[in-house]
Amino acid sequence: MRFRPTLVRNNSVWTRFQSLNSLSLLTRIKTRPIRAFPPRLGGQILGATFASDFFTIVNMFKSLAIGLRLLIMLSFCGLTASGQRYAHEREEWNKPFKPFRIAGNLYYVGATGVSAFLITTTEGSILIDGGLPETAPLIEKNISDLGFKITDIKYLLNSHAHFDHAGGLAELQRLSGAQMIASAGDSQTLRTGIDTVLGPSGSFPAIKIDRVISDNDTVQLGGMTLTAHLTPGHTRGSTTWTTRISENGKTYRVLFHSSTTVAANKLVNNHEYPNIISDYEASFAKFKKLSCDIFLAPHGSFFHLTEKLKKRAANNSNPFIDPNELQRFVNQSEMDFKRELREQKSKSERPPQN
Repeated sequence: MRFRPTLVRNNSVWTRFQSLNSLSLLTRIKTRPIRAFPPRLGGQILGATFASDFFTIVNMFKSLAIGLRLLIMLSFCGLTASGQRYAHEREEWNKPFKPFRIAGNLYYVGATGVSAFLITTTEGSILIDGGLPETAPLIEKNISDLGFKITDIKYLLNSHAHFDHAGGLAELQRLSGAQMIASAGDSQTLRTGIDTVLGPSGSFPAIKIDRVISDNDTVQLGGMTLTAHLTPGHTRGSTTWTTRISENGKTYRVLFHSSTTVAANKLVNNHEYPNIISDYEASFAKFKKLSCDIFLAPHGSFFHLTEKLKKRAANNSNPFIDPNELQRFVNQSEMDFKRELREQKSKSERPPQN
């Protein structure tokens, strides 16, 4: 009897017993007759045939017990390592990051690895994304450090309903009293805090939804207009937001990308989200028709946050203004998606191993 533990991409440990044929074991036992009372007792309680079969069964279960202990040990080690990596990643993402003005009345108020953007107006503010559940206090502090109040926020928006971008919204809603605006596709996840793809590890505090928006709906406040562009795939309700920001007499088109990475998504034979592939493809097509001067996204690494700040400090220019960055990102993301799709299709077409 042999088993081979197999590690899958999401770092969870799955196991598969190979060459463990229960039927053959039962057949071996059946073909050797067991006699509880042999013809000649001769002071023996058990006959030789029964004793032989008895010890065969005992040894079989001993081997199985050893295998199961090893399996549990490997699984525990794998899950522990995965959990440690996950905890470390969250810790890195949630490190404090000094807030700053991107352009005009647009500010970065997120953490090191998860973004949050504040748009201020004379009638209040709009906050896009809330980071992890533990990011909410950092966002509140960053807003205060910039000289604004958390209670000035009138609307909360979201790029997509994952724990690392929607996790802090419930607390921020409680602190600010702001209205939460979300797409229909992500509303259920936001209302329950339950992510059916990531499972318990992806859960987050449930959020009260005040308004459900559709494609091309707008949010208006203090002369600012933000337009929602539904770009599903990463989640069913992934939403890209666009607006215009003015600075020094110039107007810049700003785009807050929803995310088109595959991440933990199952693309092939996804019965829970059967149109996931076509949604991704439609979103890539939509992005190719959009344009902007300032490209922003849910993770700072997507738009090279730290690198741009270093460039800004070095030459006093604004590297966040780059009309070509959106399409560079979209092209790379689409290539990554196609590669992942090929890999998942290839794995699904492989015959099962015996």
